[in-house]
Amino acid sequence: MNKKILSTFFLSLISSVVLAQKPYFSNGGDLIFSYAMVTDKAGNDISSNLRFSEWYNADQTMNIDFSKSLGMSLGISAHNVGMITRPNDSVRLKQRAYALGIPLSFKLGDLENRIFFSVGAETELMLDYKEKVFLDGKKTQKHHEWLSDNTELFNPSVFIRFQRKSIYFQAKYYLYDFFKPSDVIWINRTSYIPPFPQTAQMFYLSVGYSSKAKSKGKKISEPKKVNLTQSDKIMIVE
Repeated sequence: MNKKILSTFFLSLISSVVLAQKPYFSNGGDLIFSYAMVTDKAGNDISSNLRFSEWYNADQTMNIDFSKSLGMSLGISAHNVGMITRPNDSVRLKQRAYALGIPLSFKLGDLENRIFFSVGAETELMLDYKEKVFLDGKKTQKHHEWLSDNTELFNPSVFIRFQRKSIYFQAKYYLYDFFKPSDVIWINRTSYIPPFPQTAQMFYLSVGYSSKAKSKGKKISEPKKVNLTQSDKIMIVE
């Protein structure tokens, strides 16, 4: 009972502090350079290449600053994440997912001048999966599906970010494997079912921008200052 009362007290305290602040919004996007550590069922490493993604990566964030140096952010994001692997010299695979995420982070630094570090976590829903298979340099297969069973549907991650003005650098690490394991199957060397490795641990580095959203409120202009003559002042007094 005491633990419940104490938990309720702290939650109420945090809620009152958050609600007492005036939130502001920011939006942006980033360029993603992802890489994966991939192994097969025998524990052998599968060759992986760096993958670059510029579309579609965007986010909308609500910011709350508790002080000039401490704050928090809660948002919604969309990211194009995935990997490029080479199971052997003949086969190259491109596999990605469009993910919808909810990031939560805490900021520490000079928030007034927008120079700070952020540390946070995010959970992402892998909405749209696509894979391409290249055999000896030629595309032989293409597959696409929504809410695929090939990937983990929800994949949490942790990240750290450094931001200066509107530009930031971020590193993110996914806690779950990107794929679900399955076997590799060859059919007459012309048809190939892509391998979903035993492990596929993914992380990425990104560079992006984040700018404050413009207020839609109508700016109220200050009244113009009028210089009165001596005769005007006499008339007003009278």
